[in-house]
Amino acid sequence: MKNYRPILLQNLAVTVPGVRVRQFRLNQHTPEAVWTKHSHEHGQLLVYLTGRGRQNVQEKPHECRPGTVIYLEPGAVHGFERELVRPPLVLVIDVDLEITRATPHPCAQMPDADLAKVKTSVMRLFQIRQVEARESMLLVGSIVLEILDRVLLAIGWIKPFNRYGNAKVMNTTRFVERVLDRMDGAEVTLEMIAARSGYQMDHLNRRLKAECGLTLGQLRSRHRLQRAQRYIQQGLPIQTVGERIGILDNNYFSRWFRQQTGMSPSAWKKSPQVAVRF
Repeated sequence: MKNYRPILLQNLAVTVPGVRVRQFRLNQHTPEAVWTKHSHEHGQLLVYLTGRGRQNVQEKPHECRPGTVIYLEPGAVHGFERELVRPPLVLVIDVDLEITRATPHPCAQMPDADLAKVKTSVMRLFQIRQVEARESMLLVGSIVLEILDRVLLAIGWIKPFNRYGNAKVMNTTRFVERVLDRMDGAEVTLEMIAARSGYQMDHLNRRLKAECGLTLGQLRSRHRLQRAQRYIQQGLPIQTVGERIGILDNNYFSRWFRQQTGMSPSAWKKSPQVAVRF
Protein backbone atom coordinates (compact mmCIF):
# COMPACT_ATOMS: atom_id res chain seq x y z
CA MET A 1 0.00 0.00 0.00
CA LYS A 2 1.21 3.50 -0.77
CA ASN A 3 2.36 5.76 2.06
CA TYR A 4 2.37 2.83 4.48
CA ARG A 5 3.32 3.53 8.05
CA PRO A 6 2.59 1.58 11.23
CA ILE A 7 -0.54 2.69 13.08
CA LEU A 8 -1.27 2.03 16.74
CA LEU A 9 -4.43 3.34 18.36
CA GLN A 10 -4.53 2.35 22.00
CA ASN A 11 -7.35 2.74 24.52
CA LEU A 12 -9.88 3.49 21.80
CA ALA A 13 -12.91 2.39 23.86
CA VAL A 14 -15.13 2.87 20.81
CA THR A 15 -18.45 1.27 21.75
CA VAL A 16 -21.59 0.54 19.77
CA PRO A 17 -24.34 -1.98 20.65
CA GLY A 18 -22.75 -5.41 20.91
CA VAL A 19 -19.19 -4.25 20.08
CA ARG A 20 -16.36 -2.60 21.98
CA VAL A 21 -13.13 -1.75 20.14
CA ARG A 22 -10.16 -1.82 22.51
CA GLN A 23 -7.20 -1.28 20.18
CA PHE A 24 -6.52 -0.89 16.47
CA ARG A 25 -3.18 -1.34 14.78
CA LEU A 26 -1.68 -1.84 11.34
CA ASN A 27 1.59 -3.70 11.13
CA GLN A 28 3.57 -6.24 9.17
CA HIS A 29 4.02 -9.78 10.47
CA THR A 30 7.76 -10.16 11.03
CA PRO A 31 9.90 -13.32 10.94
CA GLU A 32 10.17 -13.19 14.72
CA ALA A 33 6.43 -13.88 14.93
CA VAL A 34 6.69 -17.30 13.26
CA TRP A 35 4.97 -19.97 15.34
CA THR A 36 4.96 -17.80 18.45
CA LYS A 37 1.80 -19.17 20.01
CA HIS A 38 -0.14 -16.97 22.39
CA SER A 39 -3.68 -15.98 23.37
CA HIS A 40 -5.61 -12.94 24.58
CA GLU A 41 -8.29 -12.33 27.19
CA HIS A 42 -10.27 -10.43 24.56
CA GLY A 43 -11.39 -11.18 21.00
CA GLN A 44 -9.20 -10.23 18.06
CA LEU A 45 -9.80 -9.67 14.36
CA LEU A 46 -6.98 -10.09 11.84
CA VAL A 47 -7.50 -8.62 8.38
CA TYR A 48 -4.91 -9.45 5.70
CA LEU A 49 -4.43 -6.49 3.36
CA THR A 50 -1.40 -7.78 1.44
CA GLY A 51 0.80 -10.87 1.41
CA ARG A 52 0.11 -14.45 2.41
CA GLY A 53 0.67 -16.64 5.42
CA ARG A 54 -0.84 -19.25 7.68
CA GLN A 55 -2.58 -18.73 11.00
CA ASN A 56 -2.82 -21.68 13.36
CA VAL A 57 -5.87 -21.24 15.59
CA GLN A 58 -6.45 -23.87 18.25
CA GLU A 59 -4.19 -26.23 16.23
CA LYS A 60 -6.22 -25.67 13.03
CA PRO A 61 -4.34 -24.08 10.09
CA HIS A 62 -5.97 -21.29 8.09
CA GLU A 63 -4.42 -20.19 4.80
CA CYS A 64 -4.47 -16.39 4.56
CA ARG A 65 -4.31 -14.10 1.54
CA PRO A 66 -5.44 -10.52 0.82
CA GLY A 67 -8.98 -10.19 2.10
CA THR A 68 -8.81 -13.06 4.60
CA VAL A 69 -10.39 -12.25 7.97
CA ILE A 70 -9.54 -14.34 11.04
CA TYR A 71 -11.61 -14.08 14.22
CA LEU A 72 -9.85 -15.16 17.42
CA GLU A 73 -12.21 -15.67 20.30
CA PRO A 74 -10.97 -14.83 23.82
CA GLY A 75 -8.44 -17.43 24.98
CA ALA A 76 -7.88 -18.92 21.51
CA VAL A 77 -4.24 -20.03 21.14
CA HIS A 78 -2.83 -18.91 17.81
CA GLY A 79 0.43 -18.41 15.94
CA PHE A 80 1.54 -17.10 12.55
CA GLU A 81 3.72 -18.68 9.88
CA ARG A 82 4.89 -16.57 6.95
CA GLU A 83 4.93 -18.22 3.51
CA LEU A 84 6.60 -15.66 1.25
CA VAL A 85 9.56 -13.30 1.57
CA ARG A 86 7.38 -10.20 1.75
CA PRO A 87 5.77 -9.86 5.21
CA PRO A 88 1.96 -9.61 5.10
CA LEU A 89 0.37 -6.29 6.01
CA VAL A 90 -2.28 -7.01 8.62
CA LEU A 91 -4.91 -5.02 10.48
CA VAL A 92 -5.23 -6.19 14.09
CA ILE A 93 -8.38 -5.10 15.92
CA ASP A 94 -8.84 -6.00 19.59
CA VAL A 95 -12.57 -6.27 20.29
CA ASP A 96 -15.22 -7.50 22.68
CA LEU A 97 -18.11 -8.98 20.70
CA GLU A 98 -21.57 -9.91 21.93
CA ILE A 99 -21.59 -13.53 20.82
CA THR A 100 -25.26 -14.08 21.67
CA ARG A 101 -26.10 -11.98 18.60
CA ALA A 102 -24.35 -14.26 16.07
CA THR A 103 -21.47 -16.72 16.16
CA PRO A 104 -18.57 -15.30 14.13
CA HIS A 105 -16.97 -17.60 11.59
CA PRO A 106 -13.30 -18.22 12.53
CA CYS A 107 -12.06 -17.64 8.97
CA ALA A 108 -13.74 -15.93 6.03
CA GLN A 109 -12.81 -14.25 2.76
CA MET A 110 -13.85 -10.65 2.28
CA PRO A 111 -15.21 -9.76 -1.19
CA ASP A 112 -12.75 -7.78 -3.33
CA ALA A 113 -15.05 -4.74 -3.30
CA ASP A 114 -15.11 -4.69 0.52
CA LEU A 115 -11.33 -5.19 0.71
CA ALA A 116 -10.94 -2.14 -1.55
CA LYS A 117 -13.18 -0.14 0.81
CA VAL A 118 -11.11 -1.19 3.82
CA LYS A 119 -7.88 -0.18 2.09
CA THR A 120 -9.40 3.18 1.18
CA SER A 121 -10.37 3.74 4.82
CA VAL A 122 -6.83 2.86 5.92
CA MET A 123 -5.45 5.38 3.41
CA ARG A 124 -7.67 8.01 5.04
CA LEU A 125 -6.02 7.21 8.36
CA PHE A 126 -2.62 7.76 6.71
CA GLN A 127 -3.73 11.28 5.78
CA ILE A 128 -4.36 12.23 9.42
CA ARG A 129 -1.14 13.64 10.81
CA GLN A 130 -1.86 12.94 14.47
CA VAL A 131 -4.23 10.00 14.67
CA GLU A 132 -4.09 9.90 18.48
CA ALA A 133 -4.71 13.61 19.01
CA ARG A 134 -7.91 14.58 20.82
CA GLU A 135 -8.91 16.77 17.88
CA SER A 136 -8.82 13.71 15.58
CA MET A 137 -10.63 11.20 17.80
CA LEU A 138 -14.11 11.52 16.25
CA LEU A 139 -12.80 11.28 12.70
CA VAL A 140 -10.52 8.36 13.57
CA GLY A 141 -13.33 6.58 15.44
CA SER A 142 -15.69 6.90 12.47
CA ILE A 143 -13.07 5.46 10.11
CA VAL A 144 -12.38 2.54 12.47
CA LEU A 145 -16.12 1.77 12.56
CA GLU A 146 -16.26 1.90 8.74
CA ILE A 147 -13.56 -0.76 8.62
CA LEU A 148 -15.16 -2.82 11.38
CA ASP A 149 -18.47 -2.81 9.52
CA ARG A 150 -16.91 -4.59 6.51
CA VAL A 151 -14.94 -6.98 8.72
CA LEU A 152 -17.90 -8.07 10.87
CA LEU A 153 -19.97 -8.53 7.74
CA ALA A 154 -17.28 -10.86 6.34
CA ILE A 155 -17.23 -13.16 9.38
CA GLY A 156 -21.01 -13.28 9.66
CA TRP A 157 -21.46 -11.34 12.88
CA ILE A 158 -23.48 -8.85 10.82
CA LYS A 159 -25.93 -10.14 8.22
CA PRO A 160 -26.09 -8.42 4.81
CA PHE A 161 -29.18 -6.33 4.21
CA ASN A 162 -30.35 -3.33 2.24
CA ARG A 163 -29.48 -0.32 4.39
CA TYR A 164 -31.13 2.14 2.05
CA GLY A 165 -34.61 0.68 1.74
CA ASN A 166 -36.95 -1.98 3.04
CA ALA A 167 -34.69 -4.86 4.15
CA LYS A 168 -37.65 -7.24 4.04
CA VAL A 169 -38.02 -6.88 0.29
CA MET A 170 -35.82 -9.68 -1.08
CA ASN A 171 -37.86 -10.75 -4.10
CA THR A 172 -35.01 -10.83 -6.61
CA THR A 173 -32.64 -12.58 -4.20
CA ARG A 174 -35.16 -15.29 -3.36
CA PHE A 175 -36.00 -15.79 -7.03
CA VAL A 176 -32.31 -16.17 -7.95
CA GLU A 177 -31.83 -18.64 -5.10
CA ARG A 178 -34.68 -20.73 -6.52
CA VAL A 179 -33.01 -20.57 -9.95
CA LEU A 180 -29.75 -21.77 -8.37
CA ASP A 181 -31.59 -24.68 -6.76
CA ARG A 182 -32.73 -25.82 -10.20
CA MET A 183 -29.81 -25.15 -12.55
CA ASP A 184 -26.47 -24.60 -10.80
CA GLY A 185 -24.46 -27.29 -12.61
CA ALA A 186 -20.85 -27.37 -13.78
CA GLU A 187 -21.79 -26.16 -17.26
CA VAL A 188 -23.97 -23.30 -15.99
CA THR A 189 -22.38 -19.84 -16.24
CA LEU A 190 -23.33 -16.72 -14.33
CA GLU A 191 -24.61 -15.24 -17.59
CA MET A 192 -26.97 -18.20 -18.01
CA ILE A 193 -28.29 -17.76 -14.48
CA ALA A 194 -28.83 -14.04 -15.07
CA ALA A 195 -30.66 -14.72 -18.35
CA ARG A 196 -32.85 -17.35 -16.66
CA SER A 197 -33.68 -14.76 -14.02
CA GLY A 198 -34.74 -12.31 -16.71
CA TYR A 199 -31.98 -9.71 -16.26
CA GLN A 200 -28.76 -8.52 -17.83
CA MET A 201 -25.78 -9.40 -15.65
CA ASP A 202 -24.90 -5.84 -14.60
CA HIS A 203 -28.52 -4.99 -13.79
CA LEU A 204 -29.00 -8.19 -11.80
CA ASN A 205 -25.84 -7.53 -9.79
CA ARG A 206 -27.07 -4.03 -8.92
CA ARG A 207 -30.45 -5.40 -7.77
CA LEU A 208 -28.85 -8.14 -5.68
CA LYS A 209 -26.34 -5.74 -4.10
CA ALA A 210 -29.20 -3.42 -3.13
CA GLU A 211 -31.23 -6.27 -1.61
CA CYS A 212 -28.73 -8.55 0.10
CA GLY A 213 -25.31 -6.95 -0.33
CA LEU A 214 -23.99 -9.73 -2.61
CA THR A 215 -23.23 -10.05 -6.30
CA LEU A 216 -24.54 -13.02 -8.28
CA GLY A 217 -21.14 -14.71 -8.06
CA GLN A 218 -21.00 -14.26 -4.29
CA LEU A 219 -24.58 -15.47 -3.91
CA ARG A 220 -23.79 -18.61 -5.90
CA SER A 221 -20.65 -19.25 -3.85
CA ARG A 222 -22.68 -19.01 -0.64
CA HIS A 223 -25.36 -21.28 -2.10
CA ARG A 224 -22.75 -23.84 -3.20
CA LEU A 225 -21.00 -23.79 0.14
CA GLN A 226 -24.21 -24.39 2.08
CA ARG A 227 -25.06 -27.33 -0.19
CA ALA A 228 -21.52 -28.74 0.05
CA GLN A 229 -21.57 -28.62 3.83
CA ARG A 230 -24.97 -30.31 3.89
CA TYR A 231 -23.74 -33.12 1.61
CA ILE A 232 -20.57 -33.59 3.68
CA GLN A 233 -22.65 -33.89 6.84
CA GLN A 234 -24.74 -36.54 5.07
CA GLY A 235 -21.59 -38.61 4.56
CA LEU A 236 -21.17 -38.28 0.78
CA PRO A 237 -17.62 -38.77 -0.62
CA ILE A 238 -15.76 -35.50 -1.18
CA GLN A 239 -15.53 -36.05 -4.95
CA THR A 240 -19.28 -36.63 -5.14
CA VAL A 241 -19.91 -33.45 -3.14
CA GLY A 242 -17.89 -31.40 -5.62
CA GLU A 243 -19.72 -32.90 -8.58
CA ARG A 244 -23.13 -32.23 -7.01
CA ILE A 245 -22.44 -28.54 -6.50
CA GLY A 246 -20.98 -28.08 -9.98
CA ILE A 247 -17.22 -28.28 -9.32
CA LEU A 248 -15.90 -31.34 -11.15
CA ASP A 249 -12.18 -30.98 -10.40
CA ASN A 250 -11.61 -32.57 -6.99
CA ASN A 251 -8.40 -30.63 -6.30
CA TYR A 252 -10.03 -27.33 -7.22
CA PHE A 253 -13.03 -28.14 -5.03
CA SER A 254 -10.74 -28.77 -2.04
CA ARG A 255 -8.90 -25.49 -2.60
CA TRP A 256 -12.18 -23.60 -3.06
CA PHE A 257 -13.68 -25.12 0.09
CA ARG A 258 -10.58 -24.17 2.11
CA GLN A 259 -10.77 -20.59 0.83
CA GLN A 260 -14.38 -20.34 2.01
CA THR A 261 -14.00 -21.99 5.43
CA GLY A 262 -10.29 -22.04 6.28
CA MET A 263 -10.44 -25.85 6.44
CA SER A 264 -10.20 -28.75 4.01
CA PRO A 265 -13.43 -30.71 3.37
CA SER A 266 -12.12 -33.71 5.31
CA ALA A 267 -11.10 -31.53 8.28
CA TRP A 268 -14.47 -29.77 8.23
CA LYS A 269 -16.22 -33.15 8.21
CA LYS A 270 -14.49 -34.06 11.49
CA SER A 271 -15.32 -30.73 13.13
CA PRO A 272 -18.23 -29.04 11.29
CA GLN A 273 -18.40 -25.26 11.43
CA VAL A 274 -21.23 -22.91 10.54
CA ALA A 275 -21.46 -21.81 6.92
CA VAL A 276 -19.63 -18.68 5.84
CA ARG A 277 -21.86 -15.62 5.71
CA PHE A 278 -20.60 -13.32 2.98
